[in-house]
Amino acid sequence: MAYKNILVGIDGSKRADQAFETAVDLAKVFSAKLYLVWVVNRDRGMDSSFGVNEDFYQDFTKRTKQRLQPYLKKAQDKGADASAEVVIGSIKTILAYDFPERHDIDLIVLSSTGINAVEKMLQGSHTDYVVRHAKADVLVVK
Repeated sequence: MAYKNILVGIDGSKRADQAFETAVDLAKVFSAKLYLVWVVNRDRGMDSSFGVNEDFYQDFTKRTKQRLQPYLKKAQDKGADASAEVVIGSIKTILAYDFPERHDIDLIVLSSTGINAVEKMLQGSHTDYVVRHAKADVLVVK
């Protein structure tokens, strides 16, 4: 199978960086479009419990876009047809459903985990969720 549209989840962790490198290589091999996606997790519980408002998310998104730009440049410098996007919302649903459906994604590349052990126990693994629910193929990079 030749992949045409590849999504890679980025979060700034070393493992996500490894997934990024793998996704760039695959995009080049398949001459596929590469979508770099960094999700700013919007937690409705945090919104109501701590009074977090839209300004917080917009500011965080602006800073995250700056952190994503070196990834985009590196992918393009390596010859990949790449674009980058920061999305606010639920990491799990954006990576498993929303973004893939909007962009006809046929391969999702994620790291095995980019969060610490305590967060993983509390919220579950985003990667596990995507593997179980995505319609596209999912490659987990360890």
